[in-house]
Amino acid sequence: MATAGGDSSGRGESGKGSERGENIKTAVQLEGVSKRFGYFFALKSISLSVKVGEFVALLGPNGAGKTTLIKIIATQMKPTAGTVKIFGENAFQNSSKTAELRREIGLVAHESFLYDELTVRENLAFYAKLFSLNKARERFCGGCGGSSWEETLSELVEFLNLGRWLDVKAKHLSYGLRKRADIARALIHRPSLVLLDEPFGGLDESSRELLAEYFKCFKGKTLILSSHSYEWAKRVCERGILLERGEVKQEICL
Repeated sequence: MATAGGDSSGRGESGKGSERGENIKTAVQLEGVSKRFGYFFALKSISLSVKVGEFVALLGPNGAGKTTLIKIIATQMKPTAGTVKIFGENAFQNSSKTAELRREIGLVAHESFLYDELTVRENLAFYAKLFSLNKARERFCGGCGGSSWEETLSELVEFLNLGRWLDVKAKHLSYGLRKRADIARALIHRPSLVLLDEPFGGLDESSRELLAEYFKCFKGKTLILSSHSYEWAKRVCERGILLERGEVKQEICL
């Protein structure tokens, strides 16, 4: 069984830990997770853990299983076998539990989740409404602002330099701008667990620099990103897990 474990280091304080009790120290726990598509195993009995507040990179070439693993952790895809726990809860125990946990997850995938015919502002307002943010309590990040989506939007727009593009339809954004807007969309509900699938792919140097600096400023979050670039992963993360043909091959100190 391929196994990877976390160390005691982390960044920031976890609101999830304080919310569910100080005994919650593991954000993600996978035990014997496999995923099969027909006769092909994309993941083979993977076990790993990520501690609350930790920044971890999933590394490996194309086809290593990184995207499949990210989707399973995000509860977007059920594993063929094994157990997935998010903040100590079985992610696939039942549909209501899965829905509850998704409120704690922000996912930036290869494909954009923005609606082409809506502006950036309208997209973010839609997702804020989807998560009922005006009724939601502030889940983490003590001292960083209130729980209203407008305040969160203002913070994200400033950090991601999206002010000029708020009233532009998503279909008119460049790839890099759309990626930034997708990151804002993934963070609008202040998730405790952030999942980024190849966030630096297809971006120019300046956009990569901006995102790397932004990710390093995260506080109160657990972050898992996938990348085939060791150099960019180590700009953000402290620990790497190398995947090869659906298996954990080794852990790397970044």
